[in-house]
Amino acid sequence: MVRVSVKTSMAALVCFAVAAGVPALAQEAKPADAPVTWAPAPNSVVNPSKNIALSGWESYKGKFTKRSVDENLQDPVLKGAIDIHAHFGPDTYARQWDAFEIAKLAKARGMRGIVLKNHWTESAGTAYLVRKYAGAEGLEVFGGLALNATVGGVNPQAVRYFAEVEGNYAKIVWMPSHDSEKEVKFLKDARPYVIVSQNGVLLPSVLGVLDLIAQYKLTLATGHVNPVEMLQIVSEARKRGIDRIIITHPGLGPMFTDPTIEQLKKATAMGAYAEIVTAELGGALREATIKAIRAVGPANCIVSSDSGLTGSRNHPDALVVAARVLREAGFTEADLTLMFKTNPAKVLGLPLL
Repeated sequence: MVRVSVKTSMAALVCFAVAAGVPALAQEAKPADAPVTWAPAPNSVVNPSKNIALSGWESYKGKFTKRSVDENLQDPVLKGAIDIHAHFGPDTYARQWDAFEIAKLAKARGMRGIVLKNHWTESAGTAYLVRKYAGAEGLEVFGGLALNATVGGVNPQAVRYFAEVEGNYAKIVWMPSHDSEKEVKFLKDARPYVIVSQNGVLLPSVLGVLDLIAQYKLTLATGHVNPVEMLQIVSEARKRGIDRIIITHPGLGPMFTDPTIEQLKKATAMGAYAEIVTAELGGALREATIKAIRAVGPANCIVSSDSGLTGSRNHPDALVVAARVLREAGFTEADLTLMFKTNPAKVLGLPLL
């Protein structure tokens, strides 16, 4: 009689499920200091039979041509502020400033730190170079990684590389952003997109990435997934001991996560921070965003710029305008300190000043 271990049987069952197109079995949460492994999983990148829209950046090319103007806005909110969402050039479409220029400007305006974000590649290496050569000594500069198609989608190996880049300035891992299934299907684009779940179950590779975030003590951002997936990801992250979680600009519009107030409350009740980007505090989005901040409370919110496009306000100016809008809406200086300084430091695992 042949004896088969339970472990071997389970591994065989997972492989059979994957081959048959059945959602793979979820991994159990691992202690943060345990060796990380991940189960086989369907490829998280889905390619259309005919790729008409090419890539997520294609529609942005040539779209932003107006030059930005430095308004040199001054405000106490900038002293010690941390921008967790700072886009920079060079990129595949027009960015107004490179990473060195952004760092110098942030330092000159009294900011404490920035997290450099590129949708298509990791920026921990860029953070290392900025710290070394930008001439912005004392500014805390970190990198990010968005799990879009260009890095293989939800790819644990991409996260491992990011976390181990020289300098250890890797900080935020975003779930898929512009290549998310939610965004691509909303736009009706025929181009590759990245899935995080199948038949209502998170992919094993998502769980593998969460294990790595816990192991390397990184910060999780939910990206542009749908609101149900967002809550699933936050829940699984908490099971793995991840307590630094960002809900990516929840009020920016229906092509992004776009949760209800109740869904946002559930996420923040699990310890996540709602990220309010400056565009959410302007125009038609302003009142709904202020309502959302009041609903979950400033203690559960972070304000970031999400700036960088040619023609947009530079990062400090955008933060100052956001602060002015919030003051006008009745938020106190203590509220602003939480959202611009204290909470960003907490979500990045930095000491409070």
